[in-house]
Amino acid sequence: MIKIVSLNKENLKEWDQSNTPFSLTGRVIPALENGQWTVSEERFTNAKTTKFPAEEPDESYLKDPHKQLYFAYLNGENVGQIRMFKNWNKFGYIENIAIKAGYRHAGIGQQLFETAEKWARANQCVGLQLEAQDDNLNACRFYQKQGMQLGGVDTLFYTANPNISVALQWYKLF
Repeated sequence: MIKIVSLNKENLKEWDQSNTPFSLTGRVIPALENGQWTVSEERFTNAKTTKFPAEEPDESYLKDPHKQLYFAYLNGENVGQIRMFKNWNKFGYIENIAIKAGYRHAGIGQQLFETAEKWARANQCVGLQLEAQDDNLNACRFYQKQGMQLGGVDTLFYTANPNISVALQWYKLF
C-alpha cells in the first residue's frame, strides 16, 4: 500500500531518491486550431534516456504554507514525489513529479497527483499548472489522463538548450 507523506525534517534528506533516469519515447506536436490546442504524437525511432537535474528544495517547504512537497512510500521505501507551490496566478504550480524507476505505471503518480489536487483545492487554487517538454511524451500522456489540458506553447523557453525545442503549459481547472 502506498503511503503519501508531507515533507518534514526527518525525510528532508530523501528529496532526490525518486529522481531516476527515464525514457523519452516520442514527442507531442501541438497545434492551435480555432483557438483550441490539440496534440498529436510522434514516436522516436530510438528512445533516449534522460534524467532531470537535481533541484534540492530549501527549508521554506517546511515553513511556507504556500509550498508543499509530498513523498510516496511503498513498504517504507521512498518511490515518488510531487513538489508544488501556490503561484501568483492562483494555480497550484507543480514543479516536479517523479516516480522511481521500477515503480512507474503502478498508480503512484496518480495518487501523488490526487494529493496535489487536494492540497491546491484546500489552498483556494483555481486549478493545477505545470510545464513539460514536448519530447516527454509519456509525461504528457500522464497529464492528459489526470484531466490536464494544453493551455500554451513556448518555442523560445529552451533557447539555450539545443536538446529541447518546445515548452508546453498544462492546466487542470477546478
